[in-house]
Amino acid sequence: MNRRMWSRFTATLLLAACATQALAVVEREDIIVLGADGLRYTSYKTLRSDLAERVLYLGPDEAPEDAVFIVPADYESTPLDDGGTRLHFKSGSFALMNTGVFDAEVERKANGIRVFTSWDGVTRSDGHLGKWNAPDDFSSFSYTWVMPRNIDILAYEANRAGTWEKRENTLNWTGKQVNDIAFTIRYRVNDPDAQTAQAQPSTPRQAPSSQPPAAPARPQPNYAGNGLETAPSTSFDGEPPQPDSALAETSPAQQAPEASQPEPSGDIDAKARSVTLDSVVTLADGRPQVTARGQRVLRRLAGALATDDTQRVVIHGPGFVASRDTGGSVAQAARVSDFLAAHGVAEERIEIRAGERSDDASGRTIEVTVQPGGLLDQFSEGR
Repeated sequence: MNRRMWSRFTATLLLAACATQALAVVEREDIIVLGADGLRYTSYKTLRSDLAERVLYLGPDEAPEDAVFIVPADYESTPLDDGGTRLHFKSGSFALMNTGVFDAEVERKANGIRVFTSWDGVTRSDGHLGKWNAPDDFSSFSYTWVMPRNIDILAYEANRAGTWEKRENTLNWTGKQVNDIAFTIRYRVNDPDAQTAQAQPSTPRQAPSSQPPAAPARPQPNYAGNGLETAPSTSFDGEPPQPDSALAETSPAQQAPEASQPEPSGDIDAKARSVTLDSVVTLADGRPQVTARGQRVLRRLAGALATDDTQRVVIHGPGFVASRDTGGSVAQAARVSDFLAAHGVAEERIEIRAGERSDDASGRTIEVTVQPGGLLDQFSEGR
């Protein structure tokens, strides 16, 4: 090989290396676990990339101390002139979990209708908007809502091409090689107590028995979508898209009143107690699913907790080894919560949490804490 050919060959390798380095792989996943009021939420965000470092911008209404956790913990925090905060991570990946209440993001309409818009309508000076990444596009972006049983999804839209998928109480959008993403989701918040009364109109709630109760009729969500594949939207100009006749509400419901905490009966142990359940929920292709065993066990648990004496039920998802698996733990806890609510346990008294991070976590068990704990006397896990 002569010198000229060798020089061309070397230049080609250098260009290929630079191109590979520039096109970094950046994968992001956002999971929003919505509360029964349609406003409170738990948010989990994770970003994975092969870059040496990352910068995360938090808006003026966010702050590092408001987060449940930030991983990795050795980041640098810099206040910005607009009231926001810039977090500098010395690695190409990070995870962030926080809780909050939607405010300006949600437009409240009559009959419990809510319109969520993820973008505030302001385009940055560098041309970016919504959920963005620089200098490269997102190789993959996944956006998921996990909703309680009393919320119906009516319509959903993204301003970028991607795939929408709705399974039971989970709505997901996935896009490839996308950037500057914005979402609008239209949903209705129903009264959980009214739904329970409608499912059991003439039968008062009975004391716990050894037989699991029959599942109440699950209301069919009234949502509109255009299948799984979406096209770029032209309606994201800072205003949420206007509903058409296909989105007319047919069964409006009143907003849920504040739930009062009942006093336990005198013969029930009022202290909180916990029970650990094995192999009742799993992640199948990234989706939380109740196992066959879990259906039997959780029906028995619902039989013990479907009573007015239940004050609080806290579900901790499976433990996990890597921080990127926190969202999966929360999603599995939410799936158990939805199952219990569908079998008579009051939705507004159920809370979900991520499991504990541990190097030897099995990822198979969940923990359910009940108050008053005496209700667990009626529960037997069985075989």
